[in-house]
Amino acid sequence: MVSFRFSPNPNLASQINWLPWGEAAFSKAQTENKPVLLSISAVWCYWCHVMDETSYSDPDVAQLINQNFVAVRVDNDHRPDLNSRYNVGGWPTTAFLTGHGGLIGGATYLPPDQFLSMLSELRQAYEEDRADLYDQARGLLRQRQERVGRITAGPELEDSLPDHVARSLAGAYDAINGGFGQEPKFPNGPILQYLVHLARTTGEDFYRSMLVKSLDNMSSGPLYDAEEGGFFRNTGNADWTDPQREKLLEDNVILAQVYLDACSILDREDYRQVASQTIDYIMASLFDKAIPGFRGSQGAHSDYFDLPASSRMEQNRPAVDPSCYCNGNAQAVSLLLDAAWRLGR
Repeated sequence: MVSFRFSPNPNLASQINWLPWGEAAFSKAQTENKPVLLSISAVWCYWCHVMDETSYSDPDVAQLINQNFVAVRVDNDHRPDLNSRYNVGGWPTTAFLTGHGGLIGGATYLPPDQFLSMLSELRQAYEEDRADLYDQARGLLRQRQERVGRITAGPELEDSLPDHVARSLAGAYDAINGGFGQEPKFPNGPILQYLVHLARTTGEDFYRSMLVKSLDNMSSGPLYDAEEGGFFRNTGNADWTDPQREKLLEDNVILAQVYLDACSILDREDYRQVASQTIDYIMASLFDKAIPGFRGSQGAHSDYFDLPASSRMEQNRPAVDPSCYCNGNAQAVSLLLDAAWRLGR
């Protein structure tokens, strides 16, 4: 029996007749002439939890879905291939598919009233204009196939490519707040790793100042959990405020490594402390001795993370995803090997 993962908070999302992704679901859709409603969620995602607690818990929504759609539930981290194919811009994604898997359309989070309207419109369109919807789905498929077809190996890398990448990085830099891009603002750990490389190898003050401003503002603001250690996934504002308070293993492993490397080249003891505290968080909250291994994430819980450490002890901790992923565990082990001699632990 398939076990679906819903919000850890009280909800009625299980009243929907969810099916796993597979042949049975699409055979049912074809036999009953119904569209497929594909829900792509992540166990750590705040708005996925809200969708479960509100829209998917609404009795009118559940009734409309159960009567007129074949509902399929997919976990983003378990099926990144399906997320890559059907995600419509974020999580939660609700995608509408034909019985043959063609994408008709979709949306991210919608409150119950808007979701009901969308479901009703889609149901009516599927009943009255099914041929047009199938044509639309085939058109989207052709576009994707054409994009894939244009991707070729190309010639060998040019010597100028690193300079081009560095210029692109500088163009995306937020000179006011540090980091890259605007809201919602993500730490972008791999970009910071490359910035560390540039600061180390070029010796240019420009790259060092970019690195310092980014790391200073990230660790001094609410993106960083100064009480327990660890970085939240992103912030709603460009100035690193209004954090979305889930913590992902991969993000924290990369950022701990960034601060560890930056400490070495900039001789900043505070960066060493951030790296050390982030590793402490990973070991205390995400490492499971019984496996042994590292869990994938800790879910968002704004009330808990608003509290000082002394008050948090009296609260239920945000749920930790029980799943362990190979890539995150491999990165975590590499971090610990490096940190063991750098931190003397």
